[in-house]
Parts: sequence; C-alpha cells; structure tokens
Amino acid sequence: MVSKSDKTDTIFAKGQDEERGIWKSYFKLIFKAKIPWVWMLIVIAVWIGQAQLTLMLPGYSSKIMTGVIEPNVVYGAVAVIVLGTIMGGVVRYMNNLLNFKIDVRYRSLIWRRLMKSPMGMFDNVKPTEMISRITTDSATISSVLGTWLPSTLATVYTTVGVIAVLFTYDWRLSVAVLLYIPINILFTVYYGKWSYRVNRMTFNRLSKLTSFLSELLMSVPLIKTFVTESKEDLRGQQNLQYYYKANLKRSIVNWIENPVNGVLGILQNLIVIGYGVYLLKAGMIEMTEWVGFFLYVGMLSGTIGVYFMVYIELKNSQGATTRIAQLMDNELEEYDHGIPTDKLTGDITFTDVAFGYGEKEVFTELNFTIPKGKKTAIVGPSGSGKSTVLALLQQFYSPQKGSIQVGETPVSEYTLHSWRNLFSVVDQDSSMISGTVRENMLYGVKRKVSDQEIVEAAEKANALQFIEELEFGFDTYVGEAGSNLSGGQRQRIAIARAFLRDAEILLLDEATASLDSKAEKFVQEAIDKLASQCTAVIISHDLSNVKDADQIILINEGKVDGTGTHEQLLQTNELYQEFVRLHQKPSAQ
Repeated sequence: MVSKSDKTDTIFAKGQDEERGIWKSYFKLIFKAKIPWVWMLIVIAVWIGQAQLTLMLPGYSSKIMTGVIEPNVVYGAVAVIVLGTIMGGVVRYMNNLLNFKIDVRYRSLIWRRLMKSPMGMFDNVKPTEMISRITTDSATISSVLGTWLPSTLATVYTTVGVIAVLFTYDWRLSVAVLLYIPINILFTVYYGKWSYRVNRMTFNRLSKLTSFLSELLMSVPLIKTFVTESKEDLRGQQNLQYYYKANLKRSIVNWIENPVNGVLGILQNLIVIGYGVYLLKAGMIEMTEWVGFFLYVGMLSGTIGVYFMVYIELKNSQGATTRIAQLMDNELEEYDHGIPTDKLTGDITFTDVAFGYGEKEVFTELNFTIPKGKKTAIVGPSGSGKSTVLALLQQFYSPQKGSIQVGETPVSEYTLHSWRNLFSVVDQDSSMISGTVRENMLYGVKRKVSDQEIVEAAEKANALQFIEELEFGFDTYVGEAGSNLSGGQRQRIAIARAFLRDAEILLLDEATASLDSKAEKFVQEAIDKLASQCTAVIISHDLSNVKDADQIILINEGKVDGTGTHEQLLQTNELYQEFVRLHQKPSAQ
C-alpha cells in the first residue's frame, strides 16, 4: 500500500517538468506588473560603477604588494577603496528601495487579482495559500527581480572585465584558468536542480505539518471528548518525523555545497600557483604580473560564486513564481461589461439550470420563478443546494446549463457591479469587519448616510438598545470579525446594514439558526420588517420563518419537488409533509 507521504513525494518529484517553465514564468510576471524600469536602470548603473571600482583595485594592490610604492599608486588605491566603500553603501540603499518598490507592486497586483477573481478560485485555493502568495511568494519574486537581477548584470560586467584583464597579464595562465570554469558551471547546474527539489519537498512537508497541527489544536475538545489523545499523539509524532527526515536531507544538501566549492577553489588555486611558478621560474612573467593575476583570479572566483547563488535562488523561487504566474492566468470577473441596472425590473426565472462544484453535481434541472416584490422561501434536505441557489442569484457562479433571467434578459447581461448592488444578504454567521459598529452598518452602503438614518436603521433592526448600552455606542469597536459581539447582536447589525443598503432583493440564509430564543425573536421581528420592503428569498429550517411566505420552493435531488404556499404543499406534497413533521416544534403539554 502506498502511503500518503510517498504519494506526496511522487507528486513533487515530478517538479522536473515544471522547472522548464521558470523563465516563461519570470518573463510573464515582469510584464504583468509595472516594474519601475527607470529606477532599476539607475540601480544597475550604480552596481556597474561599483564593479568598475572593484576591477581597478587588484591592479593597485599587486603593485603595492610587490614593492611599487609610488604616490600615484598609493593615492589611487586609497581613492578606489574609499569610493568603493561609499558606492557599496549607496548600492545597498538604492537596491533596498528598488526591492521594496517591486515588492509593493507585486503585492498590489496579486491583491487586485484576488479581489476580482471568481468564487470558483476561492473554492480551490485555501486562505492560508492566498496569504502566502501575497506575502512570501511576492517577496521571493521581488528579491529575484529587485536584488539578484541588477547584481547579476553588474557581475556579468565584472566577469567580462576580469577575463579581459587576465589576458593582458598572460594568455597561457588565462586559458588554464578558463578551463576550470566549465567544471564549476556543471556542478552549479546539477546542484541547483537537486537543491530545488529537496527544498520544495521540505517546504511541502512543513506545510502539511503546519496544517495538521493547526487542525488538531483546534480539535482539542473533540479529542478529549472521545479520548483519542494516544492516537493523535502517535499521528503527531509520525508527522514530525516525516518533516524531520526531509529537513535532514535538506541539511545534507546544503552542507555539500561548502566542501565541493572548497575543492573547486583549491583546484583553481593549484592551477594558478603551480603553472604560475613554472612561468615565473622560466622567466616568462614577472612577480608583479603573477601577484596581480592571482588577485584577479580570486575576483573571478567571486563572480562565479555569484552566478552560483543566483542560480540556486532562481531554482528555489521557481515554486513561488509558478504559483503567482498561475494566479495571473486565472480569468477575472468583468464588473462593468453589460447593461447597467439600478432596480429589479421583473420576476427572476430559473430555466433548466444545472450546476455542480467540480465533479459534485448539485442541480440537474432546476425550474422556478421568484416573483418580484414577494417573499419566496426555499426549503429542502441538507445538501440539496439551497445556499447554492443564492450564490447563483448573485452570479458568484454561472449555470453550467440553462439560464437565469429577469423577464426576458439573462442576468449575465447585466453589469456585475450593478447586479450585485441589488442584493442585501443576512446569513447564519453575518460577517463583520474589524471596525466600529457604525463602520459595519455602513459597509457596502454607497451613499452618504446621516446619523439620524443610522439610528433609525438600528431601531428598525431591534439593535438600538444594545448599541446604546455599549461603551462608545456606535463608535464601539466590534473586534476581529465581530468577536466582541454576540451572535444575535451581529445579526441585528447585519439587518441594520440591509436597511441602510435598501436593496431591491434580500437574501436570508438561516439568519436565525444559531440564536437563542430571545435573540431569535428580536432578529425575526427585524427580518419581517425588512422583507416586507423588497423581493425576499429565505432559506430556513424554522417553519415560523417560511410558512407565511408567498411562495415556497421545495428542492430535492437536484430538482424542484414542489412549489406553492405552505397550505398548498402541506396538502399535496409528501416530502413537504415530512419536512413539516420533522421541523415543527412540539406544542406545549
């Protein structure tokens, strides 16, 4: 039997095919974001200026080391050192600024893409992965483009300059040194690929471990309730060992780099020293030339080391680059394409609508009409797709077959901005932003609202009393996601928001399901006021919320099983009769 860990490693072993697309991904990202090219050219010019100073130093140093103590040599060496130090500080500062500029542009680009991406993308990508793309992945690509690209171009300049200088000393020594370079390049290429695969495997295992630990720590009450501490302890140890082995392999790969580079460096020095001594004894070169040549060879080794680090950085950043490039390829929602609308002009009709999430089929043939200005309730067994109907109404998803129309106009022909502005939503866990009560009531309200309107909306939503009892009233902070408020209080603020939004269509998805009886009474009263002002679509298991609806739609097994009022369905539909028996509250004895 193949273990889960073996399958994961097999998947990531296929990364070799993905490596081939690294340059394509980089070029794609470079042209997707508005890179500050002028600033980058300035930074590259400064880098090259520093490289030129670096090229000049060994010439002066070799003369001083062999006893040539002349004023122009000494002053030249001092000037090069001082200017090089100043230029180094300038380069670091300007390079950091360039990196920050690129970083913020990529993060802004990714954020805009996420905000305009369809809901289907959010179904397939975890929130933690989205955060990683905005933070870690963008920082990785910014580092490559902002730091390594300018420094690499300067290194190319330095390399060409060093090789040119070497041939001015002695062509025989230069050829001997250049023969060593292919060996270094060969090691760099193979080591880079190996390092990339091992690092990617390790980071994947760390991600799996983090996900496992997060899930288990949130499930501690469940674990203790069912006394499974020993089982989960064993699973935790296995996951920790799984990550440990990958980390151990990565440390071995990282360790190999130093001794191999050391051996290659010794090989290079043996070539220069051995062959140089031979040429020196034969009288073919002078001591000053040999010392200068030796110093420039050391500089050449440094430039080759930079290429090595750049290649490793490119390979290690390939995963981030690929993920961001994939996000750039995703289709975006078109918000302003189509017919603008500011009101619901007719009934909403579902005709032969089929829809599913991936391979999971939800609807096969959905046919019903939501009358304008009426209250429509949607009921059915759990998992029958009631909430999906609301998602389709708001065009979070498009039907795979069939159509949704207002009168004779498909809803897809309306601009997405104007169509979604027709809706107000109150669901089971009404979302709050980390702000004040006032800010949450005004969230999504696209008009100027007076303080009097805010108070009136709170009163209609049965929220005014508890708001006034808060420490700072409407300016009280609700905490992260409304954590400082109870469920009933959050629901009433959401209803107040709906009053202020004054939308044409109200969607209620189990708005009272998680409330106690007192909070439910307050919320239901507010909902009844709100629903009387617009076209309302209600999902609820509570009969008291749906029995007075103008129309009840019963959905079962991907189709509409029945449509009518409470009384009509109660007389004609067996499934609805069963629904009533299961959900009707027992009368007091």
